[in-house]
Amino acid sequence: MKVACPNCKSKVDSKDIKNINKKGIFIEKQCPSCQAWFCLNKAQTLVKAAGISLLLITSLLNIFNIKSEYSLVFSSVGFVGILIAIIITFFGKHETVK
Repeated sequence: MKVACPNCKSKVDSKDIKNINKKGIFIEKQCPSCQAWFCLNKAQTLVKAAGISLLLITSLLNIFNIKSEYSLVFSSVGFVGILIAIIITFFGKHETVK
């Protein structure tokens, strides 16, 4: 997947990014061409984590048949959660880390 560096606007393939800093759920990456650090917008990162959490929780509820009469609801909520996470992953805007 190619991302655009918000500093130099060059398209960077994710395989070319060598330096990564992890700060909790926030992941900073260093552009190989201009050496600037960038990451997803903080709000988008939180929404992505919430979407993945929705998928995980509803999947576990379905696997262990907890409240099986709500199985369809759990599956729908899990689908919405993963849809949110995928949209943010592929269409989220990156920002320069100060």
